[in-house]
Amino acid sequence: GEVPCNLGSMNISCNFGNTREGTLATHRSEISVADVISLDGTMFTYTIHNLQQPSYILDGFGVRVSAGNVEGFGIPCAPKYLKPSGPPLPPAVVEVARVANDPQSIVLHFTSVSYPEDRGSAVSGFVIEWSTTENFRPTTSFNTTLNARSVSSERLPSHDNIGKEFNKFFIENLTPGRKYFVRIAAMNDSGVGPFAPSQPSSITPGAKPSDFDSAIGVTIDALIADSTTSVMESSSSLRVSWRAPASNNGFHISNYLIEYWIS
Repeated sequence: GEVPCNLGSMNISCNFGNTREGTLATHRSEISVADVISLDGTMFTYTIHNLQQPSYILDGFGVRVSAGNVEGFGIPCAPKYLKPSGPPLPPAVVEVARVANDPQSIVLHFTSVSYPEDRGSAVSGFVIEWSTTENFRPTTSFNTTLNARSVSSERLPSHDNIGKEFNKFFIENLTPGRKYFVRIAAMNDSGVGPFAPSQPSSITPGAKPSDFDSAIGVTIDALIADSTTSVMESSSSLRVSWRAPASNNGFHISNYLIEYWIS
């Protein structure tokens, strides 16, 4: 008959009739041959559903089979062990931003993937792709594979992301002023999972204009009185001249700020 037994912190009911050589079955499915699919007349199959086990437990599930007839069930086969798993889901939070004072780089912030989103197998890395086309056409796309241990971030979770660990990765050597699309996928022993786009889905790297040339970038001159400039004006005015900076760092220069003061 069934009696209560204990497996760690989980109380379950076990059937003594399921024991063999110290192996204790915690679940039992009894089926008739008519309910089972026969392959080529020699093999039978049965699918066990809803098996859930955290990724930090590596042992998996034990399975055994007994044949039965009108006299009862025979001795079960030796136990078989395997852990079901699948490719993981992508990070729940994926954010992309420009890098201050670096017009050729962007930074990707993303959360780690843990159970149950890792689908039963610990995440070992991430695949990041960036492209100048929204459909990530191969000829316009780039990618890298990262070890999950090499991308940790000092960023703390926000109120909406309590309990999540953040990671970051810098995408470098980009063209300032050009739009890039970014996406990321997690990977484990079962393969690479689906991709998730960044938020925002695209970003244009760039920065403030570069510094003026210290020698010829900006000059200042006094006005000379002539037929178009009065003595009063020349004695109270200065002419400022400049050349545009060497680089606009990706964005069109739309205005200039001129400041002056009494020294």
